[in-house]
Amino acid sequence: VSRTFSFLKNRMSSTRNKTKVKGKEGKEKSGAGNGHQFVPVSPSGPALCVACDKSVSGKELLQCSCKYYAVNALDAPLLSDLSADLLGLDAESWSLAVSPEFCRQHDRHSIKRQDVIYELMQTELHHIQTLTVMSEVFRRGMLEELQLDWDSVARIFPCLDPLLLFHRNLFGALQERRQAATQPEKPRNYLIHQIGDILLQQFSDENAEKMKQLYGEFCSHHIEAVNVFKELQQQNKKLQNFVRVRPVIHLVLLKSHVPEFILLVTQRITKYPVLLERILQYTQEGSQEHSDLSNALVQIRDVIAAVDLTVNKYERCQELQEVLARLENKSFAKLKNGKMFRKQDLHSKHRDLHYKGLVYWKTATGRLKDTLALLLTDVLVFLQEKDQRFVFAAVDQKPPVIPLQKLIVREVANEERGMFLISASSVGPEMYEVHTTTKEERNAWMKHIRQAVERCV
Repeated sequence: VSRTFSFLKNRMSSTRNKTKVKGKEGKEKSGAGNGHQFVPVSPSGPALCVACDKSVSGKELLQCSCKYYAVNALDAPLLSDLSADLLGLDAESWSLAVSPEFCRQHDRHSIKRQDVIYELMQTELHHIQTLTVMSEVFRRGMLEELQLDWDSVARIFPCLDPLLLFHRNLFGALQERRQAATQPEKPRNYLIHQIGDILLQQFSDENAEKMKQLYGEFCSHHIEAVNVFKELQQQNKKLQNFVRVRPVIHLVLLKSHVPEFILLVTQRITKYPVLLERILQYTQEGSQEHSDLSNALVQIRDVIAAVDLTVNKYERCQELQEVLARLENKSFAKLKNGKMFRKQDLHSKHRDLHYKGLVYWKTATGRLKDTLALLLTDVLVFLQEKDQRFVFAAVDQKPPVIPLQKLIVREVANEERGMFLISASSVGPEMYEVHTTTKEERNAWMKHIRQAVERCV
């Protein structure tokens, strides 16, 4: 991504200056990258951009050895803000960024610590660059050039702006701390003594809740975003050209496209614990810095755990919706108390899916009936498949919906894949024998059912 911004910034500068260059010098001006040689040209007739099919003028046109491309550059201030070389983060490590003389003044322990802090800042910048390309290249292009509807584009790039703002704030705080540690006479040299307070602030309290909400939403919709993009791409030839040309023109992560960018964003939050652990290795124990880093590590792990829960809950919700879409509208179950349980009862906002899977309901005659079991917040539901649709299971005239309150789970003697479900309801007890494919599946079901029963108490 860094090379993207450096290339674009240089190309924009040469574009602004080319009007001042005359004759042969102007014709020789070119930009090169990723194996492509771009030269400004004036077409003899009308020309179209291969990305958006709009007409372009000579001043906007670049000719490569293979095609004409319209220049759709990012704003110069944006590029300058995110240029790794201008921000002093273009070197591979801190020990290579500072002068050799300054580096030799510090022991190996200090150098290792500075290298990890440098990596944290450098990867944070790369993350911001990724988000910015998603916003200013792909999202803006889809909306302004391709005129795609906002709802579809928003589903591909959920909560992109607040994510960008959050990470810009974090990177800004890190940059300020580095500037404060820079030697006035030699701005290339700096030694950051304290960074734990910044990370603790960013990963705690309101900021932590913001991260949970933003990454919970973005990661939950990861698969949906990719699917929406691929569906639009199949239907829209302009979009196909757009995403094919953009990485060539902008040199965005070489061959990376929208799905890869989305994946990169989902992975960023998991990188912080590793970086913090490595910084802690080279931080003096018992110091305030060590304490702040340790607390920040606890906080970011808590954020990740909360995001995982949000993602899992959303995925289970989607799974339930897929089942309900196949459940016959007229199908119903008669409960032990005489009430009817219908499809709309599964739509309750207070009823979430906790676990599901294929199990075998053993009949009074010893036959095993294939059923889909849904463990919800307060009930266990059995469904059967009929003509590629689902209906409430009908086995031995027993209710296929079991309340979790007062539900007892027991192993079947001498049967490692079987379990008894004993409903000690006030309207009358009922016992079910259910089998699974393996012992491990049986144990997993017993564990999840018991946990759900405890939550109902």
